[in-house]
Amino acid sequence: MSKILGVAASPRKDKSTHFLLGECLAEIQNTSTKLTKPLKTELLSLAGKQINGCIACGKCKKGVLCSQKDDFQEIIPILSDPELRGIVMATPVYMGSMTAQAKAFLDRTVLFRRNDFLFKNIIGGVLTVGGSRNGGQELTIQAVHAAMLIHDMILVGDGLHFGGTAWSNHPDGYEADETGVETARLTGKRLAEVAVLMG
Repeated sequence: MSKILGVAASPRKDKSTHFLLGECLAEIQNTSTKLTKPLKTELLSLAGKQINGCIACGKCKKGVLCSQKDDFQEIIPILSDPELRGIVMATPVYMGSMTAQAKAFLDRTVLFRRNDFLFKNIIGGVLTVGGSRNGGQELTIQAVHAAMLIHDMILVGDGLHFGGTAWSNHPDGYEADETGVETARLTGKRLAEVAVLMG
């Protein structure tokens, strides 16, 4: 069964980013089931993982492998799954862009590019969570999109704009950010629709 992987790139466990990604993945399953081609989803949290930045050692030019012995080693098989049809990246906004965890993760995926562009034609979507309603969410989405385009992935938004944009400091709690949650769900809907179209 085809799979969409959700990557929660927050250093904190089970907070707003994780919640938003869960809403997106649930909508992927819901939409794909309605379209009679159910998709499997998996959530990968980077919280607590040690993922170093790329050191440009060139080891990955010799295969789908990496010289660094950190937690990215356990992620390589997940990203190498032949059933992987899409990746949705969820990150908080830190200083106007993605987290260090998100950047290190994306930089380390260069090994898939160097081995026949293994992410080519898989679908990419992005969710972001800012500390204010307009706290750099769209700018951060575009930064992640840039890395996905370098892989020659197929990008989707939320059907209206760039992707999921939520507010972690909503006065009633991040779960009550109906606007933000809806953008995450719509991004999931688009991911599912395009995955089903691609077969």
